[in-house]
Amino acid sequence: MIHLNNLEFGYTRVPLYQGLNLDITSPGVYGLFGRNGSGKSTLLKLLTGLLFPTQGHINVLGYTPAARLPGFLEQIYMVPEEFHLPNITLKALQNSHAPFYPRFSAADFQRYCDLFELKFDTRFQAMSLGQKKKSVMAFALASHTPLLVMDEPTNGLDIIGRDQFKRIMSSAEQQGRTVLISTHQAHDLQSLINHILFFEAGKLVLFEPLTYLQHTLQMGVTPTTETMPECIYQEAFGEQTIFVAANNSANPSTINLEWLYKALSLNQAAVLNTLKRHPPTKEQVNL
Repeated sequence: MIHLNNLEFGYTRVPLYQGLNLDITSPGVYGLFGRNGSGKSTLLKLLTGLLFPTQGHINVLGYTPAARLPGFLEQIYMVPEEFHLPNITLKALQNSHAPFYPRFSAADFQRYCDLFELKFDTRFQAMSLGQKKKSVMAFALASHTPLLVMDEPTNGLDIIGRDQFKRIMSSAEQQGRTVLISTHQAHDLQSLINHILFFEAGKLVLFEPLTYLQHTLQMGVTPTTETMPECIYQEAFGEQTIFVAANNSANPSTINLEWLYKALSLNQAAVLNTLKRHPPTKEQVNL
């Protein structure tokens, strides 16, 4: 589905990506994490043909994104973090944009708008930022493109809106597509993401299925504030301590993406060394 070979790109004389390689071969929800400036949003734009690599090769769904061919564009949809909408209604949006996406479902669009509590005859100018974000995501989800790319999709949504989004993403009709989500809101999307990609300064330092991390890492809270031996990462939480450590049991643990994010940001070498000592089994990769 997605193949990057020796990718190079930079906005200035200082390159962001140098020799980046990546292969995504199966559907699923892929979470892109990393600090500001690590290259997450840039990667999404490169994959959708909005930016062009200076060297290397990108293949997405059998196409070169930079060519922007109709056969490619009808199979992808990108929800950017910031967007502009013309002052039209949702019905007008469907009439003008849906023909570009052969898999678009008008029934699903109506259903998603109902779930998001959006009215088809309301113009975008009369909507709040959160309502506009819901409108864009409802259309993107109803497009049913094989590849869906979203940059900070839950930004601007209230708690109910985030729950509505997760309910749609978990629905049967959304299964089988490849979804790339760049986000800092790890907690919001905890239940959706099944593959983790972590970037730092233009380098992909971690790319693993969640099932493997569940068998390799252990996370939890202990009723003490004392320093814990053999911890990869720990943080005081009131009179308790949040910890990330190696999973030495045979049972999978629950992965907290926010704690994983912090451990990778603040003690990356220890996390990677722990994973290296426990290479994934075939079952853990394919679950």
